[in-house]
Amino acid sequence: MAHNKTMFGVIAGEQCRLNELGKMVEQHWSDFFKFHPEFEQDEFVVMPNHFHAIIRAVGGSGKSSDLSGAMRIFKSLAANEYLKLKKSGRCPDIGSKLWLSSYYDNLITSERELLQIRRYIRENPARWDRDRFGPVTTHHIGNLELLREKMVAFVASEGGWGVGATPHPHDRKGIAPGGAAPRNIVPGGASPPPVISTFTSSPEQSVLAKCLAVKRPYVHVMPGGIPEVLPSAWKEACREGRALLLSPVPAGTGVNKQRAIWCNRYVLDHAGEIWHGYIRPGGTLETLLGSKE
Repeated sequence: MAHNKTMFGVIAGEQCRLNELGKMVEQHWSDFFKFHPEFEQDEFVVMPNHFHAIIRAVGGSGKSSDLSGAMRIFKSLAANEYLKLKKSGRCPDIGSKLWLSSYYDNLITSERELLQIRRYIRENPARWDRDRFGPVTTHHIGNLELLREKMVAFVASEGGWGVGATPHPHDRKGIAPGGAAPRNIVPGGASPPPVISTFTSSPEQSVLAKCLAVKRPYVHVMPGGIPEVLPSAWKEACREGRALLLSPVPAGTGVNKQRAIWCNRYVLDHAGEIWHGYIRPGGTLETLLGSKE
C-alpha cells in the first residue's frame, strides 16, 4: 500500500492509466518473479495508490516468512527506483517514502475463493468511482441545455501562461500549445461553443474571467460543491442562460484530490475539443490527457 491517492496514475475509462511511477512499479512486480522462482505470478493490478496481486507458492513450499522477506526486497527496490525518478524529474515528488510500512495478505484456501479474488482484482479499476460520489449533475444551477452543445474543454496546471509554460507532448489538432493566453481559448465571433472546465488553477480562473467578460457560455464543474452565495457575475450568467454550474456534492463539502480528478475527467470526456495551458510533467492532468489519445 502506498500513501498518496494518485501517485501511480488515475482511473480513466474504467482502467488505471499509469504514470511513470506506476509503470515502474508494474515492471518491478513482473521482474520480481524472475528472481524468486519459489513464487509464481497470478492476477494483479496497479491502482492509483496501491496494488492487488495474487502470488502462488510453487509446489506449496512458500512460507509466510519467505514471502515477507521477498516483499521487503521488492518494496526496497521500487522505493530506490522512485528516488531516481524523482531526482530526474520523471515523476511527482510524493515525499521521501514510497510505501507504507506494512501490507495486507490473505491465504487463499479454495478454487472458488481464488476465482472470486481474481475477478475482484480485474474489476477493481471499474469500481474505483462507483457509488463513491453522485453523478456530476446531481447539484446544478443554470442552463442544463449547454450540455447538449459541442463544448471546448480547457485544463491547465498551476504555473502561469508565460515563463515556465512548455508545449505538452499531447498537443494535437484542437489543443492549444502550452502557454496559450486566455484570449486564445476564448475567441470572439458569433455563437462560440461553451467552455467547460473545473476553473480551479490560476490559468483556468483567467479563462473563466474572460468568459464572464465577453459573455461566452461556460460550464463550471465544481468538485467541492456549488457555493451557497454566488458572485454577482455568476448569478447574472446563470440567469441569462449562458452558464451552468455542476457539482456531484452539496455546497460546503470541500475538495478532495480524487473528486477533483473525477471532475476533470468529466470535463475531458464531455468536450468536443480539448485545449490546455501549461501541464505539470508527471501530474494527474498529464495522465488524463494521455488517456484521451
